[in-house]
Amino acid sequence: MQKILLIEHDNLAAESVAQHIYSHLSIESEIVDCLSGAGRLLEKNQEAYLAVILNLKLSPENYAPFKKIPTIAVTGGAPVSSRQIAFASNVLDYVPDYAGYNLEYIVQLIRRGLFAESYKMLIVDDEPLSLNLMKNLLSNKGYSVIGAVNEKQALSHLENNPGIRLMIVDGDICERNNLHLIRTVRKQYNKNHLSVIPVCERSNEHQRLTLLRNGANDCIDKPLRIEDFHVRVMLNLQLIELIKELTELSNLDFLSRLYNRRYFFEMGKKLYENFRRGNLKLTLAMIDIDHLKHVNDTYGHLAGDNAIKHVADKLCKNLRATDIIARYGGEEFSVLCTDVKPGEASTLFERIRRSVNETPVNAGQNSLTLTISTGVTSRKSESFEGMIHAADMLLYHAKQNGRNSVIAD
Repeated sequence: MQKILLIEHDNLAAESVAQHIYSHLSIESEIVDCLSGAGRLLEKNQEAYLAVILNLKLSPENYAPFKKIPTIAVTGGAPVSSRQIAFASNVLDYVPDYAGYNLEYIVQLIRRGLFAESYKMLIVDDEPLSLNLMKNLLSNKGYSVIGAVNEKQALSHLENNPGIRLMIVDGDICERNNLHLIRTVRKQYNKNHLSVIPVCERSNEHQRLTLLRNGANDCIDKPLRIEDFHVRVMLNLQLIELIKELTELSNLDFLSRLYNRRYFFEMGKKLYENFRRGNLKLTLAMIDIDHLKHVNDTYGHLAGDNAIKHVADKLCKNLRATDIIARYGGEEFSVLCTDVKPGEASTLFERIRRSVNETPVNAGQNSLTLTISTGVTSRKSESFEGMIHAADMLLYHAKQNGRNSVIAD
């Protein structure tokens, strides 16, 4: 696992930053108090380091002393050269200090650096000089940048590159086609999925407001000021990342880290409609941990939590990444599998039942053995809720027949 190289003369601050990074990203840091010490480490094994965090007091004239390694500059409140920040290909960005917000931003930059190539951006401008400048500013930071000179090219790139998350477009292009480009984009992509930032003349307030009212997320002034451009792009990326994170959290169960019941119903109804029309096969399973109340009463709720995590882990290890696994509520789980062959559903969930039963669960001073009961249906019902009811009835029969079993229709 690669590490972060922290070049900081304040050891107490460095230790605090290293601990914060590890708690959020599980990435360790190595701390040195001078450039020469950092240089010696990098000479031995440059590949061991994912990124550098550099206190610019130790390198005031050179913001990127170690080429090819992504660098986050910490200014200590001193003035910085925006030109150096923008054009140094390995400087991700800078922060004034390690205060709370800035520390969170450092974590974001490191996380973004891990996946920089997957951040696709589209620039739409019919002036070659302006287009190439913006492309260079972003590609220097490791982002994948696509250029377009007109509306037709822009819409084609968006259709063929679903990973595009940010579009920077010349405001005059939007105005010349009566806002058709931005309105078309907004019909297909909402602001949470794709950030659209027009570049507008500073004096053209009417154009700016019109674009914002018709779906733009933000505006960048023209003529381009490098630091303003850089900051606007970073802020819009932050917002997209934050919304994505909040969306993921809203879909997940806190304890098991599986999908929650709301997401299961949301996706299940969509899959069921395709199943009803004959476009795919759908298998639904309802799974219950046997006697979880007894586990809680005997060993405590921490042991009960471990039991839920244990079953969640076995489900994830035995099912495909494309299957939808959810904590339905309490000790009950639900699973949706597509295109499982006839007769294989019982075998699949029997394997999961054995896997849960064969591995002991930590219960403090003790270990305990769990069993689960499962009901599985692959038949169409009158609705998605009807399918859940059918699987629930099969689960009920499994419990009536002594638990620790799988019953499929």
